[in-house]
Amino acid sequence: MINSFDLKNLSLLEEIHFGQDFDCDFIYEDGGLDWGNVPATHNTYNYPNQVGDSISSSKINNRDITITAYSFYILSEDEKIEVGRENWYKYCYEKIKEKNEILNRVINPLNYVRLTIGDYYIEGKPSATPKYGTTVSDNNLYFCKFMISIFCANPMFKKITQTTSLLSGDLGAFFFPLFIPSYGKIMGVRNNYLMLEVDNEGNAEIGGIITITAKGEVVNPVIENFNTGEQFRIYYTMQQGDIITINTSDGGEKGIWGTINGITSSFIKYMSFSASTWLKFKAGRTILVYSTDNQSEEELDIKVELNPQKYGLEDM
Repeated sequence: MINSFDLKNLSLLEEIHFGQDFDCDFIYEDGGLDWGNVPATHNTYNYPNQVGDSISSSKINNRDITITAYSFYILSEDEKIEVGRENWYKYCYEKIKEKNEILNRVINPLNYVRLTIGDYYIEGKPSATPKYGTTVSDNNLYFCKFMISIFCANPMFKKITQTTSLLSGDLGAFFFPLFIPSYGKIMGVRNNYLMLEVDNEGNAEIGGIITITAKGEVVNPVIENFNTGEQFRIYYTMQQGDIITINTSDGGEKGIWGTINGITSSFIKYMSFSASTWLKFKAGRTILVYSTDNQSEEELDIKVELNPQKYGLEDM
């Protein structure tokens, strides 16, 4: 069961905290948190005399989240003395209105919001402004009940921290304070791999960010998914310091860019459309291999960053 979560307006960068104790900004009631589910649409076909249907494709649809909670305020002992007993209720009511004002700013249907639960988050837009209670039992001097709904076009929970795999690179081998023994000291280690496992900790297939950095002349680098044989091939001769970044995630993030002499621009023209696939990473481990046309693999640093996604969290 999820006991608390944070909700942040990504435009205003204003954040509120939901929980089930009085230390939070808003309390959500038992059963007042519905994360929804992830419905799928399956397209089918059949032929004469076929028993049942065959599935031609599947589409994961969006998710709706609803939260029913309470706005409240509890006076501290100092406030009780300062305000005076006769003004307690009025004071609390003014504080509740201040909380609702913050809630109205954060829950804006024009702004994206992010719900953070432990190590994961999900983003969407409010379907409407907060709906407040209309009866005295739900909206009074002591508390105000409200409901908010959030439409998540992407229904996946994403991990806050990205998983990074270094396919080749230099590892530092000294630290300060530095002590050099009589037999010497290794200052750095160069690791080169033609093959490495990349771990997707989520339960859904995702894209990733592949960063290629040249340490010398590199001709036409190729990244290949050893599991599937799919490749991403670039026809370009890289020089020392050149960086090529490939984002294979779906949506507006997808693309390929090159940073040459500190200037970043689109590198889509150097991508081999006939021989390239926007590489994806299935749940679990994927083996990647890389090569070049001039056998310059040792001149490459290759980094893969994944943002694992889940259909649902274990605490739900």
